[in-house]
Amino acid sequence: MLSINRVSDSREWCFSSYHARWNNRPGWSVCRSATIGSSVPVLHDPIAFSLFGLSIRWYAVFILTGIIVSLIVMRWLAEQRRMDPEFPLDAAPIVIVAAIIGARFYYILLRWNDYSADPGAALNIRLGGLTIHGALLAGTLAFLWYCRRRQQRFFAWVDIVIAVVPIGQAIGRWGNWANQEAFGTPTDLPWAVHIDPEHRPPSYAANSTFHPTFLYECILNLIIATILIWLVLRMRTDRRYREGDALWIYLILYGIIRFIIESDRTDSLKIGPWPAAYWFSVGFILLGSAMLVVRRTIWPGRRVADEYRQTISFTGVTND
Repeated sequence: MLSINRVSDSREWCFSSYHARWNNRPGWSVCRSATIGSSVPVLHDPIAFSLFGLSIRWYAVFILTGIIVSLIVMRWLAEQRRMDPEFPLDAAPIVIVAAIIGARFYYILLRWNDYSADPGAALNIRLGGLTIHGALLAGTLAFLWYCRRRQQRFFAWVDIVIAVVPIGQAIGRWGNWANQEAFGTPTDLPWAVHIDPEHRPPSYAANSTFHPTFLYECILNLIIATILIWLVLRMRTDRRYREGDALWIYLILYGIIRFIIESDRTDSLKIGPWPAAYWFSVGFILLGSAMLVVRRTIWPGRRVADEYRQTISFTGVTND
């Protein structure tokens, strides 16, 4: 049943779905400001639905959706490059598990004081607490190991994989929206997002609307994905590009946007006096820039166009 109700103290109208047959509580609740407040709807119940007594959170739904969409696009890219579309799918379970473990481990490491008293809580990822930097590091290492195990060239495959990572990031960011986290500083802009009092930083307890930094990163990640997918396809005919270029360009672009967005975040994890994302972003930018030069000088990478041309000559099939 759908109900419409007004939330006290917040100038909002809420639309809620009730699943009385399951658990007699709202299954979801989406609110939208009625005045100059937020134009970005906000979930007041992070539970999407219940299945056999298990509560499935929106956070998990968005993460899983991002993974599925990324795998579909990745398979398509492999086909366009005349590469085995099943190989990245075979690697996916190992890489995804490693990425989740890395994402959680990195988060716990930076918030050890919160988990040292209750180590069991460290295993509960349903409430969030996954970091993209930890996921990237662990996922990349796992994929490198899998490529070596299957005797496949890592740099030949990593471009296709990294091109779809921003798609998963973009969709997964809506998990932050569902958990009311990863938002920015207070603002009255039309696209601000309303944050419930219990999720606001103590220093901003009197403020109700904030920059939706998760939305900013979502949009920018989709732009990065578009650029990388174009690049991966362009590599087939343009001899300027080398294997691995998409990875290095991703590191540069994501490093730039994350550094900028992090400056407005209110919940940044810290390494020393600075947000951890600052350190990683600068490292990503420097590494990506250096490797673009290295792979053209002292450690030259293979030209994708040459490899693709040989494949077409052997099969006699083109994409045109």
